[in-house]
Amino acid sequence: KEIKKIDKTKNIDNIGSDEMEKALEDLKKYKEGKIVLESRIVENEHWFRMRHWDTLSGSKGNENASAWLFNSIANKHADAMDNYPSPNILPREKGDKAEAEMLTSILPVILDQNEFEETYSDVMNYKLKMGTGVYGVFWDKSKLNGLGDISVQKIDIINLFWESGIMDIQRSRNFFHVELADNDLLIQ
Repeated sequence: KEIKKIDKTKNIDNIGSDEMEKALEDLKKYKEGKIVLESRIVENEHWFRMRHWDTLSGSKGNENASAWLFNSIANKHADAMDNYPSPNILPREKGDKAEAEMLTSILPVILDQNEFEETYSDVMNYKLKMGTGVYGVFWDKSKLNGLGDISVQKIDIINLFWESGIMDIQRSRNFFHVELADNDLLIQ
């Protein structure tokens, strides 16, 4: 393999058509590798909405349905909300104690500004139905009158794509988060 030296004077923010085509190829390959997971997520939602008879082979689709699953998930969700976590930052070493205490007092304010309790509730609901939940932490330049601040959001796992066969998502060569958007909103 040839090792390329990175030219730090080059503007790395510009992405050309070649890079876009390669990224689109990777995205399509990752999407193919995630078909089974996506179908399971859709099936889990059918079960939750008591439409599970549609997913079973040999079913006519008109069998009885009860709300036992909804009630079970609602109870688990209530337990999770009763045990809503609060940040407690611990120091890595003795010299970090003051910074850890400062962060412990700052983080609740940031989470409150982001209405994190609602996001936590949404992610917990998703986690109880699908088996996992994902938070997205983004920089929102429109917050604080243009100064910007972080934004914490629930992410639907169907909108995430990574390399197939990877157990640790951090090891994926690429990672994609896609969303449906109107073209006129993307043009600036």
